[in-house]
Amino acid sequence: MSELLVKRPPNALTVSYVEPESAAYRAGFREGDLLRELNGVPMLDILDYQFHSTDDCLRCLVEREGSARRVTIRKIAGEDTGLMFASDLGDKIHTCNNKCVFCFIHQMPKKMRKTLYLMDDDFRLSFMHGNYVTLTNVSEAEFQRIVAQRLSPLYVSVHATDPGLRGVLLGKKEPAPILPRIRELASNRIDVHAQIVLCPSLNDGGALEATLEDLAQEHRTQTGKRAGVDSVAIVPVGLTRFRERLPKLAAADRDYARAMIRGIWAKQKEFRRRLGTRFAWLSDEWYFLAGLPIPGKPHYEEFPQLEDGIGTVRLFLANASSISPRLPSSMPVPVRATLVTAELPAPIVQSFSDRLNRITNVEINVCVVKNEFFGGGINIAGLLTAQDVMASLDRFASHDTVYIPNICMRDDALFLDDLTVNDMREQTGRDIRITGASPRDLVTALGIMPPARGRRRMDHWVMEEKQ
Repeated sequence: MSELLVKRPPNALTVSYVEPESAAYRAGFREGDLLRELNGVPMLDILDYQFHSTDDCLRCLVEREGSARRVTIRKIAGEDTGLMFASDLGDKIHTCNNKCVFCFIHQMPKKMRKTLYLMDDDFRLSFMHGNYVTLTNVSEAEFQRIVAQRLSPLYVSVHATDPGLRGVLLGKKEPAPILPRIRELASNRIDVHAQIVLCPSLNDGGALEATLEDLAQEHRTQTGKRAGVDSVAIVPVGLTRFRERLPKLAAADRDYARAMIRGIWAKQKEFRRRLGTRFAWLSDEWYFLAGLPIPGKPHYEEFPQLEDGIGTVRLFLANASSISPRLPSSMPVPVRATLVTAELPAPIVQSFSDRLNRITNVEINVCVVKNEFFGGGINIAGLLTAQDVMASLDRFASHDTVYIPNICMRDDALFLDDLTVNDMREQTGRDIRITGASPRDLVTALGIMPPARGRRRMDHWVMEEKQ
């Protein structure tokens, strides 16, 4: 989350670039202008702008250096305005007033990065970035905007379809029904990808069966509508050691995870017969907890729940397999480096490291960092702190060059505990480098292969579910 979003917003879209000779350039727009209205409609986010900027004549209310002015953009048919903006949102993020029993933010200690305490429940971020929303914080006017602009698909935190149980999970005193909202969205041709954060002894067992069945009944093959519930993600609750004065929750263990996998695989067979799709998928973490292999690529069909990190390990493995035959047999200059990762993705990263070590003149080792800071069952790379990474490097026979996945930080520079990459370099005396995503990103960073052209970039070495 950008730090910009926790500062005072301008309640307008801030122009960051004006394409030369474009319609906006001809109209006199400049970098730094605040676009407040377009044809009389307030411009508080990029969705409003895209929805209302299709006309050939756009009457704009613009603020420049504190003064308001009227500007008219005239376009030829099909021409773009030529405007780019500093942020997708010109107002505050819509925040959450729920007190979910499993909320990760409530398990945060003090003095962490400010943005980590921002609880969003913003339908715009759901549509644009795949963030999950409960829809309990959406006003009727906002819901009608979703319908009018047909913001599809949305990613909805369901957790349970029983209104009373859902209310308990969301920390509400009253029931929190979700099926009426889902049905109204479907009637307006808006698809939903649902999420269930699974809390043992709360929304598992019969409650999970009922939730999956209710959601399956909203699939388009069952309703005959053009939209509906497309998929369901099931992720295990994540618990830290900072749960003072919070509801007592149990974590999934190996036996529980294995039983969950057996049960969901049986449901998937049933859903394939009825719906033509497996419909519900377990996050990668379940397979790590169970000590079982990640399913093959066909299991994930079209990967409908990548936004929740489901199937990303399989994509990582597929990418590693695809580039393996193209790796060189030797390097003219020695490559020595250490890869940092967390406990959960460690076997996958280690396996790829082993493949790289088959190249002559390449020596890669993997430093597995235990999350002492958060404790509990937190074992994913996205929640590693700089202090835990540095402590692990001190105990590890690392090389001078160390690569850390960019999921650990914001803007490739700032860790969760507010230390920067430069801080880590100074304190460890090592050459700390930040790299992205796929195996191809890693071999490119290592100089083993040249950058690929025209490919879609993954965001993490091994992506993980977001809670």
